[in-house]
Amino acid sequence: MSLTPRILARPRTTARSGLRRAIASTVTAAGFGLVVAACGSTIPPTWTMPPAAAASPASPSPSPAPSASPAPASSSPAPSPSSEPSPVASPSIAPSPEPSASPGAAGWSFVKKEACPESRFECVTLAVPSDHNTAGSPTWDVTFAIQRASGKRVGTYVVITGGPGSSGISVADSYSDYYPASVAEHMDIVFIDQRGIGLSRPFQCPDATATYYDSDARPQDPAQGTAAGAAADAYVDACLTEAGVPEADLPLYSTEQAIEDLEAIRQYLGIDTMDLYGESYGTQYVQTYATKYPEHIKALYLDGPVDLTLDGATYYAEASHSFDDVLVATLNDCATDPKCAADYGGKDPVAAYDELAARLTAAPAEIDFPKGDGTTERRTLAMTDLENAAVSYLYSPGDRQILQRALAAASRDNLIPLAHLAYTAIALNPDTLAVEPDESYSDALYYAVECQDYVYNADAPDDAARLSDYLDDARTLGVPETRLGALYYGDMPCLYWPNRPAADPRPAPIVAAPYPTLIMVATADPITPVANAIRLANRLSDVHVIIETGGPHVIFGWGLACPDKVVARYMTQGIKPADRITICKGDVADPYVPLARADAGAYPGALALMRSIADQVQNTDDYWSRLDDEPIPGGCDFGGVLTYRPVKAGTALDFAGCEFTDGLPLTGTGLIADSGAVTMDVTLPDGALRYRMRPSGQDSVTGSYRGRKVELGAG
Repeated sequence: MSLTPRILARPRTTARSGLRRAIASTVTAAGFGLVVAACGSTIPPTWTMPPAAAASPASPSPSPAPSASPAPASSSPAPSPSSEPSPVASPSIAPSPEPSASPGAAGWSFVKKEACPESRFECVTLAVPSDHNTAGSPTWDVTFAIQRASGKRVGTYVVITGGPGSSGISVADSYSDYYPASVAEHMDIVFIDQRGIGLSRPFQCPDATATYYDSDARPQDPAQGTAAGAAADAYVDACLTEAGVPEADLPLYSTEQAIEDLEAIRQYLGIDTMDLYGESYGTQYVQTYATKYPEHIKALYLDGPVDLTLDGATYYAEASHSFDDVLVATLNDCATDPKCAADYGGKDPVAAYDELAARLTAAPAEIDFPKGDGTTERRTLAMTDLENAAVSYLYSPGDRQILQRALAAASRDNLIPLAHLAYTAIALNPDTLAVEPDESYSDALYYAVECQDYVYNADAPDDAARLSDYLDDARTLGVPETRLGALYYGDMPCLYWPNRPAADPRPAPIVAAPYPTLIMVATADPITPVANAIRLANRLSDVHVIIETGGPHVIFGWGLACPDKVVARYMTQGIKPADRITICKGDVADPYVPLARADAGAYPGALALMRSIADQVQNTDDYWSRLDDEPIPGGCDFGGVLTYRPVKAGTALDFAGCEFTDGLPLTGTGLIADSGAVTMDVTLPDGALRYRMRPSGQDSVTGSYRGRKVELGAG
């Protein structure tokens, strides 16, 4: 079964790769008619945002059928572009309100306050009603993290992270590290562990989840639909058993319940209004809150937005088409990069992908997978593994570059890098295939929320009919024809989820907001494609949109001048963007890093060799996605072992006969410093080399190579 949860969360490599890309400049559209050369669900050339003074429509238009390019939104007369930033009321400056320790009107009570684990934030726990709709229900503990403004405070900025299923507290430090300094100076910053994750009554079933995601049934294949449904049904039972959550409690994890926890937090903090930011699924959460409590919103920020007017089938069908577009854009980006194209040896990357997909659909490939103890293990790589890797690694430019490299290696018939991505995508240790639980994310909570927020084929008389209707809907929406249509079927467990709602529980869309809204989106966002932002913007009048060309899913907080400065200025100074549409220039993928040479004799000298080795060790999935607090030993593609060890200065490297190039084993040590410097001291069959690269990129090599002495800086 292909991976789909985690799809509404921030890309995995944010912490490491957030600063790797340089943004060139900020440009604004001349007027409101916008033409953007985009991938993913593209922006129609005729898209025109409504005038700022125009009344919002009384009701949304019917949900359009999904397509690779959404239908143009209705056009409105465009006002003249503004040349100066739009002023709003200057933010008032006031100290942080004193929190309330007395029971709140919503039935909450204070539990404790303490330092958050391994964080500069302070954690506060409240006891809240487990069922906010039933008086006297048992209480659950919900925890949030807060960092007070370091200077003159102008408000409270509340962050709702994605998923559903992610821990906000676990990323509080890393996210806020990338915010412009003015945010921490002038805003109290709040992150929340939504009920069911982290410090808020965690709901987890990692073993059942890994088993389910590793199953080979592909529901887009008519012959395998029933087997895929059976796997989803078995997963639901196994997950609830492993988690130990009573079926009667499942409705209590809905977004509708979770927003009441936020309301309790607001009451505790003693604030009347807040700047409320949601990323991805978080936009679903904050829209739900804003619909019920509009008077408590100072400004709403929707980053990678979900359009709540779409039902689940339409939303995921549109996303499946968008994933297809972004995959093709990623491969075409490779084709136009001479280094990437060279690694394909003249093959068209899109054609190479399709050839690999056809091969794996026909039969799984057998591989000798290199392990961290120096041995190999016979394994198979199936089409579902390719889908898992591709879906999981299309969320950001950094991840796309890693996927480009793995697919380039596969075009050379080396499937090892792709297998690494496939295992990591479903939270398996590539070396041992053991489940690697992630306490900061819960797939169980993903389903607990998703299966309450969306309803699939509720009119079907039984499970078999519901599955049949669900599969028929996919065919009607053109899902099986897309390369990554497996994405659509991610909510299949919701067909079997106990205590699911009988009718669509989502709120009406926001159409007449008494607060300003800032919408952010990237044209290469695969899971919340631009079409969502278009529909949202066209229903609002006091709205500004920031669009990054290319770019990741979720664009604020990567440490880049655009859009971060635009958002921070809006938040801390009350200055709206100069134009209602701001374009930030981005990339589909990070600059491509070539694979190691296929033949040892192909390196022109020692410096070329060591530069290539430095590239290889910094562009593995172990380094970007899995490295945490413990050493990670892994087999090199052609033999030997490379171990990554976290150390105070960065990441230490231990080479033990590691072969990135067949027949060229390296043994020795190295360091990837946090400063950006790289050092390596290695022996190889015909020499010994010392490599040094400064943070500036200047490098040198000394030692002996191919029987000759190597001078400093020359190979």
